[in-house]
Amino acid sequence: MTPIELATRRRVTGLTSGEFAKLFVTLERKVDGESAQWDASDVESWEIVGPPVVAEQHLNDAFAAANEFVATLAKRLYRTAMPAQEGTALTAFPDDLTFWSAQPDFGGIPHALWNIAALQAAEWIRQETGIICELHAREPLV
Repeated sequence: MTPIELATRRRVTGLTSGEFAKLFVTLERKVDGESAQWDASDVESWEIVGPPVVAEQHLNDAFAAANEFVATLAKRLYRTAMPAQEGTALTAFPDDLTFWSAQPDFGGIPHALWNIAALQAAEWIRQETGIICELHAREPLV
């Protein structure tokens, strides 16, 4: 994977370098069972010089998992909100800690992926019903 491809795919997922690093480390641990040590500075470096071979084999899986998570979650949020009425709102989260506290099953998954899924679900509702769902941001825990 070239540096430009990596940077572009990360941006398309809506994740910062830090959020992508958290997701990547979470997924890599599940695959290898090892304690991965990558962080935001590593991802930023990979976007300049390219990822190391040991990381490159998992990058496509990480992007595919992020996209699959967003698509699946958007469908779930859509079904939960339907039939939508005026005033229907979906929740957005300001940070990972607040997200993980409210949704403990998603620990390790960046809150940005939830927020993207909520936006997608709101758009589907608007297209189908004409109702504009608001996103209500949770108050940060800290």
